[in-house]
Amino acid sequence: MGELLSIPEWLAVTLWVISALSIAMLYGFWSIRRAHRRVEASRPNPTKQQFIAMMEEDCSPEVSDFLWEKAVFYVEPRLTPHPDDDLILDLKIDEDDIAMDWPRDWAEQRGFHESNFPNWPNDWPGTIRNYGRWLDMSPTEPSPRT
Repeated sequence: MGELLSIPEWLAVTLWVISALSIAMLYGFWSIRRAHRRVEASRPNPTKQQFIAMMEEDCSPEVSDFLWEKAVFYVEPRLTPHPDDDLILDLKIDEDDIAMDWPRDWAEQRGFHESNFPNWPNDWPGTIRNYGRWLDMSPTEPSPRT
């Protein structure tokens, strides 16, 4: 490939890799922006207080506040979280963050080990509201230190 461009082979490969990664990153950025525009057009953007009020029938204010802070980090400034948003499909939040980081952060704040969470109910869609309900199912007492 380098011979065709009259440059060293290593430089041609490097340029090809950089170009491919740039295209992949631009596509990801475009995909997230498109999804957020679609969500923004389909529902209102609640304030933090409105969000917590919308969640109060399903989970504690502490969980609602935690989820607001976590989700808004990913969607600001285009969106604010809404209880009925699907975390992966609508907000395009990385599944590993939702499955690993958020439960660990909640468990650390509450003083128990993340392994004490119950299994996710199979019939629940991955909405913020259901995620809050699931976090509220976690132990209420800190784990004893052994």
